[in-house]
Amino acid sequence: MTLPMPPAMALSAVIPAAGFSSRMHQYKPLLKLGGKPMIEVVIRLFQRCGILDIIVVTGHNQDLLNPIVQKVGARSVFNPDFKTGMLGSIQKGAGQISSKSRGFFLLPVDIPAIRPVTIQTLILSFEKSGENIIIPEFCHTPGHPPLIPARLIPKIVSMGSDSNLGKLLLSQDNRLVRHPVHDRGILLDADTREDYEILAQKYQQMNIPDKAECQSIIQWVLPGEIALQSHLTRVAETALKLGHAVERGEGGIDKTYKKSRLNLDLIQAAALLHDIKRKEKNHAQAGSRLLKALGFPQVADIVAEHMTIQPGNLITEKEIVYLADKLCHGNRVEPDYTKRFKEKIKQAPDAEIRIFRRYKAAKQIQACIEAATGQSIRTILQNTP
Repeated sequence: MTLPMPPAMALSAVIPAAGFSSRMHQYKPLLKLGGKPMIEVVIRLFQRCGILDIIVVTGHNQDLLNPIVQKVGARSVFNPDFKTGMLGSIQKGAGQISSKSRGFFLLPVDIPAIRPVTIQTLILSFEKSGENIIIPEFCHTPGHPPLIPARLIPKIVSMGSDSNLGKLLLSQDNRLVRHPVHDRGILLDADTREDYEILAQKYQQMNIPDKAECQSIIQWVLPGEIALQSHLTRVAETALKLGHAVERGEGGIDKTYKKSRLNLDLIQAAALLHDIKRKEKNHAQAGSRLLKALGFPQVADIVAEHMTIQPGNLITEKEIVYLADKLCHGNRVEPDYTKRFKEKIKQAPDAEIRIFRRYKAAKQIQACIEAATGQSIRTILQNTP
């Protein structure tokens, strides 16, 4: 997604990375995500969004951190009082922000699994709201990184050691915007080893919304649409059954049909969101455009083809979602969908060719899955994933 961005020096970022990582028992800034140190991941997140004035506040193990920070293109600022807590590091970083900056993001180094589109939408909100404080929220829960206007820097720098930055920001109630985002990463930190493992798994699937993020999108686009929401849930359940069956299927009766390595998370997301724009004309393409704008191109590609597809002999996530949608009528699963397609042709005879093509594609995909798994669709649907 490409959004209009302010000049590179118009905004800054402060990344506190001075602590001991005592609960983790490993130095968090150097833990790897996608083969890169966590500190590099966070710096590059802001750089990808056009922010170049990036200050990393160091303390413990500064000698290990400084070379990486400098190599990636950020600035290191040492906080000699890092043992006293994060507030001092925030103050140190805020005091070093460029005089040209209109505001700064504040993101601790151990909250790295945030999508660039989230940063971009917060910037746009900042631009539109007259430089208010922007706090991202996921499912009504506030997270990181807040975007803080430069006008508050003097107050932040002058805070006493027993003060609380969160309270200061929340006290600006008339100048504070709570901005909903569909990014659970704003809530995920790496305080413990278990937290890090969850975060690392999330980072591997950054381009695919998880179930909670899909539900967030659904509630945003289709509030109160209970029947449609039920259909989305049923299609996702059905698609996962089909996907698991194909993944397990080792003894198919016909080796002509092949399966790619399926991504079950991708199947779930595409199935949950396939009708996200159902109320609009050409809803498959409208849904695809929305999902691309939200930063989910793989899901968008599947949604674009969930109405019309050209199946081959390879079972992919697209075929799985397509058939799951045809197997579901509302919130009911109907393995025998032939009668339903015939009724559609009677209701819309002018669209007979198009409807028949969809039916033929569904039957071809069904045959492919049954051949690859050695099971009938009815049997697959009776099983649990």
